[in-house]
Amino acid sequence: MYAVLKSFGLKGLNGFPVEVEADISGGMPALSIVGLPDSAVRESGDRVHAALKNLGFKWPDRRITINLAPADVRKTGPVYDLPLLLAVLAASGQLPPPKDTAFLGELALDGSLRPVSGVLPMALEAAAGGVRALYVPAENAAEAAEACGSEMQVYPAATARQVVDALRGIQPISPTAAASRWPAGRWSSRLRVDTTSCSSVRPAPANPCWPAACPASCRP
Repeated sequence: MYAVLKSFGLKGLNGFPVEVEADISGGMPALSIVGLPDSAVRESGDRVHAALKNLGFKWPDRRITINLAPADVRKTGPVYDLPLLLAVLAASGQLPPPKDTAFLGELALDGSLRPVSGVLPMALEAAAGGVRALYVPAENAAEAAEACGSEMQVYPAATARQVVDALRGIQPISPTAAASRWPAGRWSSRLRVDTTSCSSVRPAPANPCWPAACPASCRP
């Protein structure tokens, strides 16, 4: 069986969309992760395997191939742990494939979620790309919610089990409210502003996409 989920990666200061494809086929049991993964991504297979079993789900005793697309862009870090686990569940028929939904998060071996870095630019890209629901570790939720447009909700989760139960409709998760909601496109464009032109006027601010931090000439 085949399933695909949405996630995001980080390239420099910008987020980019990643499709997590999982295919389960006949043959000797094995797990292969392709799509230019770094060592942290390759190790995701062991974390996903242990977390899935410790959460009480069945690990498919078949050949599992996971592709992170686009395959020509390097994938780094443990941010893909959660979408990998969910893709395996969806491809094995244990979870209905979610639509217009994306996932970020590192897994502990017991299935709990650990925060990841670079969530804001990835959430910006998610909101700009039409994602309606973004599931992240609870510690990342406030940061991700700052990137929300009116069409995207951020859902905080402490464990992968909470995410699965929410997707199954068993126990919904309440979305995180942003302290201030700027349209995703304006946030995204400010994130890409070259702050070097501001340095001649004042030191570069800690958050260069805050509109009052730079003179009008710097703003998009």
